[in-house]
Amino acid sequence: MSSFSQSFSRRSLLRLGLGASAVAGSAALLSACGSGGSSQQSGSQGGSLNGSKSSANPNGYSDDGQNYSGLVEYTHYEGTLNYEQGTVEHPPRNAPKPKVTDALSANTVTGFHEAIAYFAAAMDYLVKTGSTDAFSTGIQLSSKTRSEVDALSASILAGVEKGSWYVNPSASYALSSAQPSIMSDGNLLFKGKYTLDFGAEAVAEGKIQPVVASASASASAEPTEPSEDALVSDAASPTASATASAAGPASRVTVQECDFRGRYHADSKMWELSVAYGATLQGGASTASAAASGAASASESVSASAEASTEASATSAAS
Repeated sequence: MSSFSQSFSRRSLLRLGLGASAVAGSAALLSACGSGGSSQQSGSQGGSLNGSKSSANPNGYSDDGQNYSGLVEYTHYEGTLNYEQGTVEHPPRNAPKPKVTDALSANTVTGFHEAIAYFAAAMDYLVKTGSTDAFSTGIQLSSKTRSEVDALSASILAGVEKGSWYVNPSASYALSSAQPSIMSDGNLLFKGKYTLDFGAEAVAEGKIQPVVASASASASAEPTEPSEDALVSDAASPTASATASAAGPASRVTVQECDFRGRYHADSKMWELSVAYGATLQGGASTASAAASGAASASESVSASAEASTEASATSAAS
């Protein structure tokens, strides 16, 4: 599966309709989508959740009777919820920040699901604010997932510094099964989908602009060596490249396959999550991939803008 920080054409970012100064902000949120490569099963099931310890289920995980399929929701937040959408004066602020609960420390299927729910809330907080504060406690992240989160934060904050942000972005996750499966190493796996909604408007060049997209992508993926922090030794991690071209409108809501792999650490009583992103199911080229370090220089942005305008004119004339 692919990571957040794949490269993406600035030309395609400009087609989102945000203007040259919003390139960095566009790249920031697009980078959370990965590259749209094919989703792959991360390790084989080692056994059922029957509660007995065995070579396939060394931790004795058991079905807790809950149906966790569908939208992942977290209900514990800090302080009063007084979220404000972004305006031309400021990006979104007072976003709901998840609060750590005792349930996060349980070495059970319930604890694993709670950790995923916390991650989902922390990710929504990140795309709204650029802050990784919510990831500093409650759960642990694999080294690769942590580096991707940090890169996304840096890119969003770089966009804000340049005066570009989305008015009301959101991130959410849904799980595909009622209960997780057990991987070959005894840890847990939930497969699901990641949804990123850019919202209807963005701020660029000191004014509110509609978020629009007109692009499509063709992507190819090939397997690479597994990352050293993979929870399953035989898990593949394909990289993907995407090229964008002018085409029909692409949705500003993107949906991707994703895997949550969980390992429990008895010493810290915390779950470690490794999150991998796969095939893009909805959204076109704007969902394919993006540079997490997408802060371009002013000259590059102006050049890209001019190039996009020229291409758009040529396409219009040809049609």
